[in-house]
Amino acid sequence: MPINKVLKRLQGPGGIKPMMEIAFPLMLSTSTVAMMMFIDRLYLKQVSAEAMNACLSGGFTSLAFSSFFIGVIGFSTALVAQHLGARQLPTCPRVLTQTIIFSCLSIPIIFALIPAGRWLLETAGLSSEETHQAQTYLTILMSFYGLNLFRESLSSYFGGLGKTRVILLSTLLMGLANVGANYVLIFGELGFPAFGIAGAGYGTVFAWFVGLFALCVIYFRQIQLPEYQLSKSFRLDLGILKKLVHFGFASGLRITLLIFAIDLMILAFQSYGVEISTAITIVFTWIHTLFIPVLGLEIGTMSLTGRFIGARDPSNASDSVFSGLSLASVYALIISSVCLFATSEMVGMFLKTDSAAEINDLAIWGTQLYAFMVFIMAWSAILGGALRGAGDTYGTMTISAVFWWFQYALVVIMIRLFELSPSVVLGIHIFSSPLLLFALIGRFRSGAWRKFELIG
Repeated sequence: MPINKVLKRLQGPGGIKPMMEIAFPLMLSTSTVAMMMFIDRLYLKQVSAEAMNACLSGGFTSLAFSSFFIGVIGFSTALVAQHLGARQLPTCPRVLTQTIIFSCLSIPIIFALIPAGRWLLETAGLSSEETHQAQTYLTILMSFYGLNLFRESLSSYFGGLGKTRVILLSTLLMGLANVGANYVLIFGELGFPAFGIAGAGYGTVFAWFVGLFALCVIYFRQIQLPEYQLSKSFRLDLGILKKLVHFGFASGLRITLLIFAIDLMILAFQSYGVEISTAITIVFTWIHTLFIPVLGLEIGTMSLTGRFIGARDPSNASDSVFSGLSLASVYALIISSVCLFATSEMVGMFLKTDSAAEINDLAIWGTQLYAFMVFIMAWSAILGGALRGAGDTYGTMTISAVFWWFQYALVVIMIRLFELSPSVVLGIHIFSSPLLLFALIGRFRSGAWRKFELIG
């Protein structure tokens, strides 16, 4: 492509500047969420290796059993964005009301799934102490997950409107609350007993409440804006609710199948024993922490693409995807450089100087491998966000589900059947990641996403 045409695409309505205005606050916001989990594990490593490992396994398992509802709610970003693009402003807050109704219906289901989550951890082959602590962490998070559903509903609404600075503000407040509360509750400061991993769970719940409260305060200030007709939005709208569930079902199922596959894959790695579990926890903590900001860029791409699709402007929709891929490439280059040249320092943050060489070597190997994988996952996230913003939720669900369950099956076969070493299994897992990108490129180039109607 000629350089002048590239510059024109990057400078237009779907270019770098509009994308950054939406995505940069979201990237900072998701980075804050990532740092919350990162600091939790740094705190818990001072309690015990089992507590740190349990924070990963228990946290991912609780997310696996709750992620379907988050996925459905998250699709409201695309709905709000398309109604905004079509200048149907009063419909935007009505979308939020339907996500709140959906959240209320979801809470008892999540609560009922707690025994299933505890059973999965019980049968995963973890050490008894790690299992007990992971079950404790999971139970606390899933018992109060309704707070996070309401928070995600409001975040998705503001994301669809492009008001991502609001999300950033609430997330920063949530992050500060989490760091402070977890320090107090994990180690027993300010007169509180030392709760250990339970303190990490209760600290996260408190942070959800703080983030939700901040978003509610900002949302109800919109009553002063007559164009949104906020006072008329607090009612059941079956048309919007059905659309949210119909299109969001695929988004929810996609993220559920993805998270379950990753969770089971992590548990399979952790079944090697406590030492290997510690190394894998370090690797996936860094992968998780460094990749989560890309989700902000993915949501930004979904929002901007959805806005142009709603305005019947497929050309600028395509430009927004190009801008997202460009920004993702820059971010991936920075992260890969860090993974390659600061590996020892990254791993050393979680290990003591007398840690076994096996743990250190595997953690370094896995972190360096991510320098390759970060490009693949970043590009895949942008293409997936663009396709979902256009309404192609079932196509992306199928591609994502097939890829990640193939990855899980591959890991289990290599560990249980062929009994390969953890380093070999980790290497094969990461070097097979381009399959996801190739599938998403094929779906995008097919043009199927241009045929979907969300607001007709």
